[in-house]
Amino acid sequence: MVPPSLLAPATLLITAVLLTGCSQSKSSKESEDGRPVSVQATVVQTGSITAYLEGAGTTAPRERAKLGAKVDGTISEITVEEGDAIQKGQLLIALDPVDFQLEIERAAAALKAAEAELNQTQEDYELKSLDWKRISSLYERRVIAKHRYDVMKASFHMASASVAEARAQVTQMQADLALAEKRYADSRVLAPFDGVVTKKMLHVGEISSVYGYNWEALEVMDLSHIKIECDIAEKWRTFIAPEMTTLITIDAFPNEEFSGTITTITPLVDPQQRTFKVKIVIPNRERRLTAGMFARIKIAFEKRPDTIIVPIDDILQTQEGHFVFLVLDGKARRQQIELGIVEGKKAEVISGLQTGDMVVTAGSYRLQDGTPVEVSTP
Repeated sequence: MVPPSLLAPATLLITAVLLTGCSQSKSSKESEDGRPVSVQATVVQTGSITAYLEGAGTTAPRERAKLGAKVDGTISEITVEEGDAIQKGQLLIALDPVDFQLEIERAAAALKAAEAELNQTQEDYELKSLDWKRISSLYERRVIAKHRYDVMKASFHMASASVAEARAQVTQMQADLALAEKRYADSRVLAPFDGVVTKKMLHVGEISSVYGYNWEALEVMDLSHIKIECDIAEKWRTFIAPEMTTLITIDAFPNEEFSGTITTITPLVDPQQRTFKVKIVIPNRERRLTAGMFARIKIAFEKRPDTIIVPIDDILQTQEGHFVFLVLDGKARRQQIELGIVEGKKAEVISGLQTGDMVVTAGSYRLQDGTPVEVSTP
């Protein structure tokens, strides 16, 4: 069942209003002449009609990112310009590598020295371990004095502590090397996804500084799909669902319709506007659409395939409601009707008409109920 409020556009689309006083005078004169009024008419037929919810929104990219190095340095290379297509993993920005490479070399040298120290302390520990086992055996057999035993015990524990310290130093140097390598990697910015460069904010030779809030060098977008967010009145919440198809028109392409799909319906209703957001995705493989375009959206939520359809221009309206003139036995007969779905220039009639009825399509403004008519060919 279509909610009554959906029928409101019908009132705005009715193009003829019966002005009873004026039409009575003219029709009466023509009736006195005894000549039938010439009208055009068509036979009522059935067809399909669709109910739409309408909204508007602004196009946005599937993904958007502002890119820059995560470390400070001088930009030595930017490999793309605005409008260039990019592929995921492609090098886009590079800082001067000299300082970062020196850090790596210094960290690598420190690690090498720490590993050599560890090897030395391990060798010393192994020797001390053998001496400790030998002295312990002799002391148990009362061959050596306790003083000598205590000296060897202390020496063994010191060797063991030196190994642990050397290992910790190696771990620290490994972390320093990894950090230096990461800083170098962070000085080279790769494309996070396939897309296009939409803006270039920094240039070769400029200082990129995270701490100075001057690090964003490029803006990139994934335009393979376009997203639109649309606000819908909460009363329509039960009429739409994910995966429903939408029709979108863009001002830049006035004679085209694009097809989109509802991907997300936000569960939250704005308590002030009494609306909720619907997110729609449009395939855009040819990159014809871009971000920032104004979009008009129609969400088809009900389709009636076999119902009586009448052109909206053939329907008249008074305060009592909508009506048409039928041609019956050579006379115009006023017929009250009830409208259902209104789509563009056609309307569904849910009561008052049957297939086969002949509805006046031109000349209605000259008619009254019972006026003799003559159907002419358009």
